[in-house]
Amino acid sequence: MSTLFLVRHGQASFGSDNYDRLSPLGIQQANHLRDHFAENAVELHGICSGRLQRQRSTAEILAQASHQPVAVAISAAFDEYDAHRLMQRYAQMTGEPLQSLQGTTGRLEPRSFQQHLEKVSRAWVQEKVSAPDLESWKAFRTRVGRGIDDITTTTPRSQNVAVATSAGVIGAAVAHILGLEDLAALQLSYVVLNSAVTRVEFDGNRRTLASFNSTAHLERAGRRELLTYL
Repeated sequence: MSTLFLVRHGQASFGSDNYDRLSPLGIQQANHLRDHFAENAVELHGICSGRLQRQRSTAEILAQASHQPVAVAISAAFDEYDAHRLMQRYAQMTGEPLQSLQGTTGRLEPRSFQQHLEKVSRAWVQEKVSAPDLESWKAFRTRVGRGIDDITTTTPRSQNVAVATSAGVIGAAVAHILGLEDLAALQLSYVVLNSAVTRVEFDGNRRTLASFNSTAHLERAGRRELLTYL
């Protein structure tokens, strides 16, 4: 059997001018995961990433865990859905102020933002939000599934492969592997922590979910404050 590690990127820069970069805490999270792989003799034979900066930066840190140089392969299959564009379209369709949805009417509050994102993304999955320039939920789930199929059918046996991606992708990937319904995929994505690891054992078309949302690298004394969702 081979192993696929689906890794959510480290904490991004929520509330800054450029969300799509790792925060200092996010870099710490990724470093701890890299060290966890090394301490447990997990040799990564392949590393893939979506195209987003926060995903690529996480993958580049993980690549340092391997004894042999490993190049990071970039695949659009593992890009996160565009939450900003999704909220824009939802605001246009409902008349709800975009600033209210994004939590930018005052102090930026992560919990409020998450609640709004869950509301909007559920509407997206239920096909209540759409636009020609907005990727549909079905298209998103299909491309993620194809990305997972590609890795699990082309990776040689007894190899360890890591994919640095985002929570929405991980939820869709797990649902693809287990055959879950759409809203279940979305619910899974809401609980994925930054730098958490979801492990899939596979051999060709046979795939088994071995663990979900593990943060063993942060479940140590003095590190629990590093557990984050946004």
